[in-house]
Amino acid sequence: MSNALSRTAQEQLKHRAGAALANALKSGDIVAAFQPKVSLDTNEMVGMEALARWTSPEFGRVAPDVFIPLAEEQGLIGELTHAVLRDALSACAILRREAPGMTVAVNISPLLLTDKDLPDQIDSALREAGLPPQALVAEVTESHVIAPGARATLTALRRRGIGCSIDDFGTGHASLLSLMQMPFSELKIDRAFVAGCGRDRGAEMIVRATLGLAREMKLHVVAEGIETESTESMLRDLGCNTGQGYRYGRAMNTAGILASLKQPVAEMRYHA
Repeated sequence: MSNALSRTAQEQLKHRAGAALANALKSGDIVAAFQPKVSLDTNEMVGMEALARWTSPEFGRVAPDVFIPLAEEQGLIGELTHAVLRDALSACAILRREAPGMTVAVNISPLLLTDKDLPDQIDSALREAGLPPQALVAEVTESHVIAPGARATLTALRRRGIGCSIDDFGTGHASLLSLMQMPFSELKIDRAFVAGCGRDRGAEMIVRATLGLAREMKLHVVAEGIETESTESMLRDLGCNTGQGYRYGRAMNTAGILASLKQPVAEMRYHA
């Protein structure tokens, strides 16, 4: 009996949270925050990743790993993605006035990779923001790149000039052959391997091998989860292009990311 009541309570809570999420999307309470991406060669911020954030009057600050799956279950992931996309492109347009080559990465749910209208919808959002396709990078997690229809959607995006990034590389189950057949322009090394550099020989070997593979495939590489100067230095020596992580700042709003753009990298982490 107690288990049945527990399941009922969970369903009621999920229903309330789903209704709150739908209302948040209508009222604009789902916003994008931005984490810097820094060139390891020049120490300049060259891009940012847009991350969805939700603070609910009823539930408080809700973690993305809670409300994003909820949005997928409730059929709201398209609205959520486009809300973040609009915020991301608007912020990128502001930053490109100071740094013309700035890019912004937006995570694309696997459920949207089967939507044939997605490339046209992204085109429309780019035109509305006054941005070229090269300003946007669509990020897809490795475990989802072999979903039916993913290749066609990603190919359509690449043909438009939009970047396509494989996120959390090395943690999914896609084969190297399937990855080589996909139209990626960027590869992101998962933070679990980056954190092990200098401490775990196995993790360092994986990072070295990944960088070698990326060079052969002519992919830009971003290392996630950089927190220390020593990790940054090692990745630079290994030939990694770009870094992302708390060393350069936590996720922040448009004003914060604009301020970080004007700061030396060594000071950025104190601003966040």
